[in-house]
Amino acid sequence: MKISPEVKAHALDVRTILFVPALSPAFIEKAHLRGADAIIIDLEDSIPPDLKSQGREAVARAITQVALHLPVYVRVNNSLALLDADLVASVTLEVVGIVLPKAETAGQVREVAARIAQLSGKIGRDHAPLLVLLVETPLGVHLVAELATAHESVVALIFGSEDYSALLGVRPSPEAMTVPAQMISMAARARGLAAWGVAGTIVEIADGELLKRVAADSRQLGFTGTIAVNPKQIAIFNDAFGVSAQELEWARDTLEIFNASVKEGRAAVAHKGKMIDTPVAVRAEMLVARAQRAAQATTSKEAPNV
Repeated sequence: MKISPEVKAHALDVRTILFVPALSPAFIEKAHLRGADAIIIDLEDSIPPDLKSQGREAVARAITQVALHLPVYVRVNNSLALLDADLVASVTLEVVGIVLPKAETAGQVREVAARIAQLSGKIGRDHAPLLVLLVETPLGVHLVAELATAHESVVALIFGSEDYSALLGVRPSPEAMTVPAQMISMAARARGLAAWGVAGTIVEIADGELLKRVAADSRQLGFTGTIAVNPKQIAIFNDAFGVSAQELEWARDTLEIFNASVKEGRAAVAHKGKMIDTPVAVRAEMLVARAQRAAQATTSKEAPNV
């Protein structure tokens, strides 16, 4: 089953994607007002074991409610007892994608993608929902390059720093998380996928300065956006992974100088003590393009057509 190119491209422009529990009607009702670019309705960690069936019963209505305003994904449970039932409940006409936690093997990713395509066909979808892989175990990090190429429906990789650090028995400090985080971001970007997450803790809420530093450093590691677990994190993450006015000014000035130099027959030019050549111009073009897409998304306030 074909994957919608428009929806797949949207993942690269996501700055912040907010987790909302499937059994929190008040949070779901207000999810689109928090400033995130997309929403993940959660059936996994935020739902107690004895309430999993109630979560599945609630998820279709929650998807419909959120999808009126924003792209919506669902995080399912990756266990033999729960996964298939979660997929059956979550593959709806409106859902953009499925988040598979604890992704470790390419074989399972392909099996899940095939099941999603089968369920999509049964409900008459033209395009199968996308797959987002939450990489949060040592084995998953070790095999992340294989995960990134497991199936064409994979659109993003998420670094699950909290679960990863727990399995290692360490704190999710930047020092401990930088190497696995960059392994995930490189695997994602090498295949044109979005990379979501931070090289540090994702559960900090009160310390805004720490969040700013971690998010800014993670962007420099190649991450395109991040998950958020609380609305208070969203503005900070949007700033960190968006294009600032200063960056946009630099990018436009850089392109103007570079293009003028090219017209004169030179593909490299010195300006204010720095060299502007093709790689620098490409980075500037990417910043301008991202800023333009963000402006269009803000103006339209419409979710991509799934």
